[in-house]
Amino acid sequence: MSAAAHLLAGLAPALAAWLWLRRGARADRFLLLDALPVAAGFLALLALTARPLLAGGIVAAAGVFLGVADRAKRATLNEPLVFTDGGLLWQVFAHPRFYLPFVPRPVLAGGIGAGAAALAAALAFEPALAIGAAARGAMLAAAAGCVLVLLRPLALLGGAAVARDPVADAARFGPLATFAIHARLAATERGARRAAHPPEAARLPQDAVPPHLVLLQLESFCDPRRFGLAAALPHWDALAAEALLHGRLHVPGFGANTMRTECAVLTGLTDEAMGLDRLNPYFRFARAPVASLAWALRGAGYDTACLHPHDRRFFGRDRVLPALGFRRFLGAEAFADAPRERGLVTDAALGARVVADLAAAQGPAFLYAITVAAHGPWADAADWAARMVATDGMLGAVAAAARGCTRPVVIAAFGDHRPALPEARGGTDTDMLVWRSDRPGGGPPCTLDAAGLHRALRAAVAG
Repeated sequence: MSAAAHLLAGLAPALAAWLWLRRGARADRFLLLDALPVAAGFLALLALTARPLLAGGIVAAAGVFLGVADRAKRATLNEPLVFTDGGLLWQVFAHPRFYLPFVPRPVLAGGIGAGAAALAAALAFEPALAIGAAARGAMLAAAAGCVLVLLRPLALLGGAAVARDPVADAARFGPLATFAIHARLAATERGARRAAHPPEAARLPQDAVPPHLVLLQLESFCDPRRFGLAAALPHWDALAAEALLHGRLHVPGFGANTMRTECAVLTGLTDEAMGLDRLNPYFRFARAPVASLAWALRGAGYDTACLHPHDRRFFGRDRVLPALGFRRFLGAEAFADAPRERGLVTDAALGARVVADLAAAQGPAFLYAITVAAHGPWADAADWAARMVATDGMLGAVAAAARGCTRPVVIAAFGDHRPALPEARGGTDTDMLVWRSDRPGGGPPCTLDAAGLHRALRAAVAG
């Protein structure tokens, strides 16, 4: 095989995978921008290995990986891959139980097997081309040039409108170009968006005892009875009957993307305020201080603590939550001896820690608890509903402690998203309530979005 034929044979699988990845996208003047990552990867690998088939195979494998991940995400969550998903890649390997079950096993096993076989064959049988040092240097320089263009893609748009919607822009520019465009737009706007919402202390009434605030973020929580599933939630029902407000919570996503709901509830910022960072506010945006419930209450003399019996690094919370004003963040290490089910700390154990911290508080406390035990995958809808019943038991224990507390207590609970189950499709709303121990409500159900819940929390604490 001639050197030219060898090069074309190596480039072919990379191009095929790229064309498959961008299926449905327009073939126009932005085609080359979308192809730059493919070119950069192929040139860099060719310079390093001198094996075109190996270089093309690795680039093709990356394209197939992105395509499979995109299809799985669309099928499970009703949305495509976005530029912020790159920040979650390490979690696939660190916590595969939360990701890999949503990819069909034959696809996963077949892909890994085929990739390993192709890599072994290329290493064993493909001869290296005779590429001199100057040629290798030129390839690396060209790859670096491609990367530099990808880091500054806006100059190539020529006035073309960017919809700032992953689906529409991927169809217009191609998926890889869209990643680059969205990442750059978000980066250029991020500083101004943060500066528009600086942290500020809350102003609470001087003639009233500041209440504790217990904010319970409930994993995959949504009333199973809404989907025709049998589930007894006596504690939820009792609190809702006395709540300042209760009802539906519109959240920005189905089946996952907890951080979107979480950030909106904690900060009160809308999608418009966060721009493209709304796709994952914890990827970059919330890693520097912005206005939040924790900063507001901390400035008013509250102790602010987050309790989450899981990896503190998940979603980058180890960096985000301090930036959002939490003095303390108790992660998996604080629950090392706690009981577990399916390898996850039970909601009952988390509730017991909330009760203990509430009893030990010397002054007003903001306790933000993030449950994890109800996380998927689930055997079926009945399995998920059973976990909602366990969550309800935890809520009952926290409510009982609040009723016996000498200081008023506000309890707010909400579902971060619906479960990624067929029975739960057709909407993104979950359930929420806000209850105060010294001020029974009992009003009719209402509907809020996540930013609206933030405002309701501030009003409940202020009295």
